[in-house]
Amino acid sequence: MSTPRTIPLSEIPRKIYYSISEVSEYTGVEPYVLRYWETKFTKLTPTRVGGNQRKYTRQDLELLYTIVRLLYEEGYTLEGAERKLRKGWPPAKRAGASAVVGADLNVRRELVTIREQLEQVLSLLDA
Repeated sequence: MSTPRTIPLSEIPRKIYYSISEVSEYTGVEPYVLRYWETKFTKLTPTRVGGNQRKYTRQDLELLYTIVRLLYEEGYTLEGAERKLRKGWPPAKRAGASAVVGADLNVRRELVTIREQLEQVLSLLDA
């Protein structure tokens, strides 16, 4: 099993949410694999917006990079990687930031919904 080609996190633009196709491109993992991993990794829970589309946060992206490293570079099984993540994710230094992101999640969801609705109105006005 060859390691997927990942784009370094430092080169990925900072956004509130990333689509599954963006995450697939950044991690080098096919979308169907990302969807499957959601069933295997309890910490991987992308937000659902609009028509039930998955939206990944920066923390989700960091977690996926950790999963890729555990599976492809360190040779863990899915179950072994899940156990390791349950014990030590998020890393202690990021725990404070994660709590803030979690607290703002509802507000961010609403903003994404409002933005999508405004974009729809703009497209109607342009037509």
